[in-house]
Amino acid sequence: MRGDASATDEQLAELAAHGDTRALDELLRRHTGLVHGVCRRVLSNADDALDATQEALLLIARKIHTFDGRSRFSTWCY
Repeated sequence: MRGDASATDEQLAELAAHGDTRALDELLRRHTGLVHGVCRRVLSNADDALDATQEALLLIARKIHTFDGRSRFSTWCY
């Protein structure tokens, strides 16, 4: 299994948790829109939403090892 577009989110998360940076990059690319959408709904300022999106993606990257697969990856992100 490679960390590319053919893998599921859950497969990518597992690979990323074990240090596969390509898998992490693909996973974050897939979910940037979802994360940004949530930030836009919560924050009224577009620049604040962009900052919050960046912070959230960094946190996801730092905590990817805590994803245990009991839910969908998108649910875990939310």
